[in-house]
Amino acid sequence: MITAPMPVEEKISAAPAVARPAEKKVIIIGSGIAGLACGCYLQMNGIATEILEASLLPGGLCTAWHRGPYVFDGCMRWLIGAQQPSAFHQIWTELGAITGRKIFIHDDMLQIEGLEGETLVVPTDLDKLAREFKRIAPEDSRLIDKLVRDARRCAPLEPPLTPLELMHPFAKARLGLDILPMVPAIMRYKNLPITRYVTRYQNKFMRQALQLIVGNKDMSALVLVMLLAFRTRNNTGFVAGGSWDFAMAIAERYAKLGGTVRYKSKVISVQVEKNRAVGVHCADGTLVPAQTVVSCADGHTTIFKMLDGKFVDKKLLYLYEHCQPFPAIVQISLGIQKTFPHAPHTLNLPLRQCLRVDDQQQYDRLEVETFGAASKLCPEGTTVMTVRLQTRHDFWMELKKNDPPRYRAEKKRIVQEIIVALDQRFPGLGPAVERSDIATPATFVRYTGNWQGSYEGWLPTPRILGRRIPYTLPKLKNFYMAGHWVVAGGGLPAAALAGRYAAQMVCAEQGKKFTATTS
Repeated sequence: MITAPMPVEEKISAAPAVARPAEKKVIIIGSGIAGLACGCYLQMNGIATEILEASLLPGGLCTAWHRGPYVFDGCMRWLIGAQQPSAFHQIWTELGAITGRKIFIHDDMLQIEGLEGETLVVPTDLDKLAREFKRIAPEDSRLIDKLVRDARRCAPLEPPLTPLELMHPFAKARLGLDILPMVPAIMRYKNLPITRYVTRYQNKFMRQALQLIVGNKDMSALVLVMLLAFRTRNNTGFVAGGSWDFAMAIAERYAKLGGTVRYKSKVISVQVEKNRAVGVHCADGTLVPAQTVVSCADGHTTIFKMLDGKFVDKKLLYLYEHCQPFPAIVQISLGIQKTFPHAPHTLNLPLRQCLRVDDQQQYDRLEVETFGAASKLCPEGTTVMTVRLQTRHDFWMELKKNDPPRYRAEKKRIVQEIIVALDQRFPGLGPAVERSDIATPATFVRYTGNWQGSYEGWLPTPRILGRRIPYTLPKLKNFYMAGHWVVAGGGLPAAALAGRYAAQMVCAEQGKKFTATTS
């Protein structure tokens, strides 16, 4: 059974209606993780805020779909900041996102299976990883040692909790000294495409495995190094309850701090007077005055629609004309009345038959994530499995608009073929599927408005890494941006950190000393 990709109706109807503010506040556009974080931090500092949200729920892309007894997570895979010491653990604690919730920290990243029976478990521990890689590819030992050495060198990397724009020169110098030992490794990989890097390995299966660890073929090889570095610290994990509970916890924290969210309030333009943002216009004709505006909405929509492209420079135009966003995806989710105790939490496996996902792309492999009852995504005795595949945004948007019956048929076909493929790997899965769901790029565009259906902002390619993306726009005052469109690589940690940075900039603008609390 395929159902419409949207959270349960009772959750929607519970969204509170908020009255129009009587005084000028900081108006935040979008209640995704960046918007909620920015709102929380401003409220902590005594600055009144209101979030305007186009949808009926907070969370943005950090969401899930409730299907009967199952929760199909639409965002979280693993979260940085699971334990102390960590800048991101501090942020999640300040936002109330993980307090009192179990976090599953796995000893391995994923398991990769080959067509000829090869199996590679990718450990998080770098010493174990080196041994496992050399077991598969002893002929590549020198390269493996160098990769592990560079990952270990980058493992201590932490983002500063103060934006560079506000950092004291002494603090900048200290940050530079902390990063200095990592610079040779960073520069060695930053401008190197992952596809070119893996060609250095003699072993075919190792070349394939390294590419699969990274994912997208257009990414920088630095992504591989950083993934290994982050995971080796035992500071990444899956939070019980997933994206839904995670986002709701931050929304609750925002409400307790005195913040308000106005739902079904789509912002269509920013009111600008004398090059100052003074309010926003909503789709219902309402003008909401603002002391300052922070857009945590889609970057392209903000710059080129809400502001008519009037506040750009060559650097911004280069980003949106030449840099790649994360590609659109389809997500297939299954609720299964059966347990698979020996299934890896993340498994990349070969297919006996290629799977077509649009008019151009087909896959000979799947990566499936498995969640049991301990994840709080399904009841005892059941399992949730999810598969995400990159796809062409325009194909799905045009199909939904011009041929709805075929759109529905294509979704059904993909789900059925996924079930058949997984049943071959996990016998008995097919007949036990109780619920199924598929979200397409049209789903993401409909509910979040993300440009080109991207689910994570800018793809970390050699072209964009190292490029500073500003939180402000040229010649526009009292206006900031936050979210994954101001940070290459995207993700929940980057969105929350961007929200914190934006709040710090607003505090500086108003002459307030920034503070953050956990209660």
